[in-house]
Amino acid sequence: MVKLVLFLGVLFGATAVVAGAMEHSVRGMIVSDVSGGDAEEAGAELSDPAPNAEVAKRLSQYETGVKYHMYHGLALIGLGVVMAISARGQVLGGIAAVSMIIGVTLFSGTLYLISALGMTQLIMVVPIGGSIMILGWILFLITVLLFEPLVDREDLE
Repeated sequence: MVKLVLFLGVLFGATAVVAGAMEHSVRGMIVSDVSGGDAEEAGAELSDPAPNAEVAKRLSQYETGVKYHMYHGLALIGLGVVMAISARGQVLGGIAAVSMIIGVTLFSGTLYLISALGMTQLIMVVPIGGSIMILGWILFLITVLLFEPLVDREDLE
């Protein structure tokens, strides 16, 4: 389970970087969707700042999704390390990891869909994902409180 949590943490980090790098393309999709024109016409409006408030709002939603995606990738790596060096908390750490993974998928994934494709009917999924991420952090905290090193200091001396 530890290896899977570490793997998914690194995967989340990598995919967050990819999502961040795709922001220019997503910006074009947003501008095109908001202006009702094609992507080539929208290309002229891709400079900073955003051409209007709706584009700015959707770009901000996308960036929030990317940030939380990356934060939780790093958190999963930290959780995996805690699980790897602790004699206790493996099961609870695994549940925390699953909560974070589901939470990020719902929270960031929905923000990506809302911002890039304008699927505003999904807006109520975002707080559900956020709540599940909070649960993951609470379970991570309990896992840390249960921390008991695999090796005692006396064994190292």
